Amino acid sequence: MKRIFPIYPETSGSHVSQKRINKLKKKAIEIITKNERSIHVAFRKLQSRYSKPITMDLKLDMAVRKIKNAVVCPGSDEDWGFSDEEKIWIPTIKMNDTFLLGILLHESLHYCCTFNGKDICSKDEHYVMRLLGEECEK
Repeated sequence: MKRIFPIYPETSGSHVSQKRINKLKKKAIEIITKNERSIHVAFRKLQSRYSKPITMDLKLDMAVRKIKNAVVCPGSDEDWGFSDEEKIWIPTIKMNDTFLLGILLHESLHYCCTFNGKDICSKDEHYVMRLLGEECEK
């Protein structure tokens, strides 16, 4: 399985802006699309941990759409980003571009895969993200 998440440096960076988000959207979409196989393998590995047969539906088009719709929002230091099935919101806190790219990737993968037609719990989604090389918990 290929690592898709960047290695996060220990620098803080400047406040997030829509301009910075827009600058990284293309790169995030490229990472998702070029690594479709690795993402699929990671979710299959999660699927194999269940004892009952599970039907998996992975919608990476949803992940790409969420990145395209990513916006800056007011927020606190407690939230690094959040998403639903359509959009990603990233608060105007300080973070470097590498970490901002990681947030876009992380949030894009939430809700893009279902097992038996139901959302996967956040803990299991984070397991998949760790399989894909994310080294810090969002």
